[in-house]
Amino acid sequence: MMKQDRTISENQLAVTAFVLMLSPALRLFPSAAAEYAGHSAPLAALLAFFPAALYLFLVCRAAALRREGEGLCAMIARALPGRFGRMALGILCLWLLAYAGFVLRSGADRFIIAVYPGAPVGFFVLTMAAAALSAAFAPYRDAARTAKLVFPAVGGVLALVLVFSLGKLHADNLLPLMPESAAGLLGGMLPGLDVLVWTMCAPLFALGEVKKESCSYPRLLGALAAGCAVLALMSTAVIGSFGAALSSSLSWPFFSLVRNLVFFRSVERAEALVVALWVFPDFLIVSLFLRAAREALALSLGRRLQSLADARAALPLCAAAACVFAMLAAPDAAALSLLSQTVIPAANLFFALVFLPLILLTGKRKGRL
Repeated sequence: MMKQDRTISENQLAVTAFVLMLSPALRLFPSAAAEYAGHSAPLAALLAFFPAALYLFLVCRAAALRREGEGLCAMIARALPGRFGRMALGILCLWLLAYAGFVLRSGADRFIIAVYPGAPVGFFVLTMAAAALSAAFAPYRDAARTAKLVFPAVGGVLALVLVFSLGKLHADNLLPLMPESAAGLLGGMLPGLDVLVWTMCAPLFALGEVKKESCSYPRLLGALAAGCAVLALMSTAVIGSFGAALSSSLSWPFFSLVRNLVFFRSVERAEALVVALWVFPDFLIVSLFLRAAREALALSLGRRLQSLADARAALPLCAAAACVFAMLAAPDAAALSLLSQTVIPAANLFFALVFLPLILLTGKRKGRL
């Protein structure tokens, strides 16, 4: 019998990264970039390409250091053997579960605001967690296949919204193109860089199933440029329709934009469909991070206890921990807003730009990678 190929191709990797990007992009970028850069937020998205391209180069160099079948968690264990490595993996496990819980909570908030006002948060959190948990038992390749299947739907809807928003744009909301200040433009780049860097980091946990040739820097650079273009177009549509001041104050500006659009002169209130489609990026993020958290937990416990974390019961425990965080960390809209706009983006940048590079650089200098 022919052995089944469980590796992830370059095309699947790029599509998965794009679908994963859609969740933080819609949640964070339009309002945060508008707050800092004003009407120049689209320009800030394009300028974020340059530091993101440098980071992508470093990611590809780091990916080349892996051994056959080795993902990011295993690379950390090899880079920092012993107590410090286990501590680092334990911290990473906690962060993965916290982020998964945050995605569950923000996804529930999106449904409540756009479709089911007054509905209980716990229903949406537990439903999504159960679906993601079932997917977390499958190989990463299955998640990549799912991303490729939903890509035409979410990409097509995104393109449709951007096209139909052209009639809502007001030139005075976007012009002049020159930024008011360099500091504002740099501040506007940070949310875009946060989204792009996170998108490049998240697939690293699936490196064990990624083909070596799938991490080619020149090929992935084009996908990164496309991601920057999507952020710029999204920001143009939102700010061009609402203005920078209103855009910066909206919780979900993209879905507010959809609510005000009429498709084909007859289809109104399409935000329910769009919100439902955006379940898939959240689903992929949570399932990916649950499995990565289990791997980090297994490697952090040491040889004597690894079998406990490798057991099938470990994944449900991880899902339960993410649900607990989702319910306790953001009991109201103010707490969720603080997480979404400040805590989560700052933690993302710390793990992506400090925590992981420092560990991998240490392993490289010590000759372990």
